[in-house]
Amino acid sequence: MNSSLSSSTRVTKFLVNQVYSKDSTDSIPMIVKEYKKIGEGAFGIVVQAKLRPYTPSDSINNNNNNNNDDITSISSNNLNNPNWYGPFAIKRVPAQTEYKSRELEILRTANHPNVIQLKFFFNYKAPQDNKIYQHLVMECLPESLQLEIHRYTSNRRYLPQSHLKIYSFQIARAMLYLHGLDICHRDIKPSNILVDPSTGILKICDFGSSKRLESDQPSVSYICSRFYRAPELIVGCQYYSTQIDIWGLGCVVGEMSLGRAVFQGQDRHSQLKEIAKVLGPPDRLFIFNSNPRYDGPLYSTPLFAGRVSTRFKTIFRNAPLELIDLLLNILRYHPNERFVPVQILAHKYFDELRGPDFQWKPRGSISPQYPPDLFNFSSFEKDLIGEQMRYVCPYNYH
Repeated sequence: MNSSLSSSTRVTKFLVNQVYSKDSTDSIPMIVKEYKKIGEGAFGIVVQAKLRPYTPSDSINNNNNNNNDDITSISSNNLNNPNWYGPFAIKRVPAQTEYKSRELEILRTANHPNVIQLKFFFNYKAPQDNKIYQHLVMECLPESLQLEIHRYTSNRRYLPQSHLKIYSFQIARAMLYLHGLDICHRDIKPSNILVDPSTGILKICDFGSSKRLESDQPSVSYICSRFYRAPELIVGCQYYSTQIDIWGLGCVVGEMSLGRAVFQGQDRHSQLKEIAKVLGPPDRLFIFNSNPRYDGPLYSTPLFAGRVSTRFKTIFRNAPLELIDLLLNILRYHPNERFVPVQILAHKYFDELRGPDFQWKPRGSISPQYPPDLFNFSSFEKDLIGEQMRYVCPYNYH
């Protein structure tokens, strides 16, 4: 999703006769007021909006005829009603396609502090093209991680390590939860991660490519944005695991450290070459396990001299050794050699977060403050973490 668009000031107001909340099968009529475009992509657009229940005192202009039964425009007489809900981010996508309904199913299932929350959803027939669109009404955060990284790099600065730790920990925590449900996001990248820079809160968004993976069922390999695409996907693997998200997580953490994407290939093959420049050439066992029929370039001749760990230290020269060690354990060819979320959460790089006096300074703030609660794990998460809880949580944390 591109979240750097200039905002539109045009206000659109309409009545939707059937709006469903996340947890209910009953619908209610609600008035929707869209007032700013905040994102756009191949899927459609994202707008900022408010909603409120329809009341009999609302004045209706029913000028849409029978081709658009679900939507009628609202006169401006009662728009100052104080009972607006929001603001929300509404993702508008074509309805009645498999992966869009899958997105709605996943959002209705998910309930986690680091996963964007679905609030309402509804369908309507747009008067512009007479097509039915699904509207996913979600909580709204100030900006994307992509924009936050850009704010620093545009001023020739890097995200402070305290910020990087807070954000990285929350991404890993979201992965722990989602992967525990067998949900693979399949498009982890900075523009699909929302943050509130004033509080440090982070949430994964845009589940349009997500899927519950089944080990014996193939999945499309042409998935994930290129810079964040796991190497097994690049060579055409169709039986992959949620570990493709872990590769994306590593790419995002590396990008926060560098201020730019770690691997920037211009096409599929050059993307693999960019990875080989950092990890060395992929071995034949990796290729065989991923896709025995792969016939593209292997880059079997090393593209740099020395050890991979030395290469990482050169590329991430401004990063602390603990972060380099974490990235070395995430950015690996073989999926089963990459850290899983609980190993990431327990890594020594995050030990500072577990300290009783840890504070950080939000961008633009002169006073340090405590981060959001990073360790308020649900019973489901605690079961996933298991015996590693003593390493993940602060000592004596309740």
